Amino acid sequence: MVRRESKQLDFEGQAFHIGFDVHKKDWKVTIRSGHMELKTFSMNPHPAELAGYMRRHYPGGEYHSVYEAGYCGYWIHRKLEKLGIRTMVVNPADVPTKHKEKTDKSDPIDSRKLSRELENGSLEGVYIPTEATQSIRSY
Repeated sequence: MVRRESKQLDFEGQAFHIGFDVHKKDWKVTIRSGHMELKTFSMNPHPAELAGYMRRHYPGGEYHSVYEAGYCGYWIHRKLEKLGIRTMVVNPADVPTKHKEKTDKSDPIDSRKLSRELENGSLEGVYIPTEATQSIRSY
């Protein structure tokens, strides 16, 4: 019997918490796991790119993400859920914020705060209407 070592990464069962600050041209993304910040970066605003990045760099992990409700609505939430990333949309006013985060506000700081609070379990998501309900509201 020949024993071979696999050099393939496998994060099966490990939770990754992704906070991202949404803008039209880019997203600021922070990834945390095990109460450690792994990475903060900027990326194109496409859910499929985020899902692909996570699967390439952290294969087999359990992905949880959060972003603040705003101009973009719920399409990001729906896309990420279809791609296998559990997603929460939160009211910006309900995110616990430290004093320094209020005075030194920036997109990377916001994404770090969101991922940290998601990992801590201190966030409560807003109601996400179905697409049918949302289309009725738009009339």
